[in-house]
Amino acid sequence: MALVEKRDAGFLAYWTLIQILRAFPTAFRLKQAQGIARACASIWLRLAPAERERTLEHLRRILGPESAQRDLAQINFDHHEGHVLAFLLPDLLPSLGWEQIRAMSEIRGLEHLEAARAQGRGAVLISAHIASHGYMLVAALAAHGVPVTAVAGQEATAVGADEPDRSWIYRKLIHPLRSYPRTFLPFLTKGLILDPQVPAILRRNEVVWVQGDMHLNEEEAAKEKFAVPVPFLWGTAALRTGPIRLGKVFKAPILPCFGYRDGVRIVVEIEPPLTLRAGNAREDLQADLRAYLDRLEPRIRQRPDQWAFTRHEVLPHWIRTEDAPPIAEHQLAL
Repeated sequence: MALVEKRDAGFLAYWTLIQILRAFPTAFRLKQAQGIARACASIWLRLAPAERERTLEHLRRILGPESAQRDLAQINFDHHEGHVLAFLLPDLLPSLGWEQIRAMSEIRGLEHLEAARAQGRGAVLISAHIASHGYMLVAALAAHGVPVTAVAGQEATAVGADEPDRSWIYRKLIHPLRSYPRTFLPFLTKGLILDPQVPAILRRNEVVWVQGDMHLNEEEAAKEKFAVPVPFLWGTAALRTGPIRLGKVFKAPILPCFGYRDGVRIVVEIEPPLTLRAGNAREDLQADLRAYLDRLEPRIRQRPDQWAFTRHEVLPHWIRTEDAPPIAEHQLAL
């Protein structure tokens, strides 16, 4: 294992930057974070022309005919600026108090969540990788008094070249910084099926928050026990059925919950519950997931710069124009 990796200078600069930003008053800290994100986006797009072109191609696919009427170059820049902010803002969370998080966020549609919880079976908020990914949305909900617990996977360090766990600096400085928000936010990491706390949360009439747009490539989709192919954007994507099955098993309403950035301000919008089919057959779950995507797709097309996967190299392998490969039939039950 190498003590020093090639990108350690960048990692060390990033860690140092976060420490410096934390030393300033909140308003200045957040303003500077946005300025830094803009500068980083300019450098990023200048130094990575292949990624710039790939993101533009993804935008054309996402927007379809509408792409001719949109400023794709500006959306591309905004996306990369937002991607930097999506790292900076959550990593600044530990230095913000709940009052400061409330001041920089807004929750809309709380009446939908209150009506759902009035049934006494808790609620499932099904979200997506929009705005500043997950940490900021969960932090905003918690800061505004929502009894929410997020269910997500482990904060991994071995994810190929993007997160090189061979680097001592990454493992000892960057990874603890990136995963620290989970120490004070309500997060579970065993998954919907494995963590016994999930049903207990719903029985207490509280709220479970999950991401619904986790991507699976062809190989993963073929092995995934609880995934089905669903029409999505320009093609077909394999999506996990766990969030839908969770709501059905516990008869908890499932409400789409999305966010967007307005500068460094985070707006979270809770929508009315999904109308689900009564059954648990494969076609029922596909229809239920499609109902979720009917809510998600307009938001992606409205703000493609704020969807985390817009620039991602896996996007064409996840959303395919040909028929999805056969996914092994399994019993679709918790």
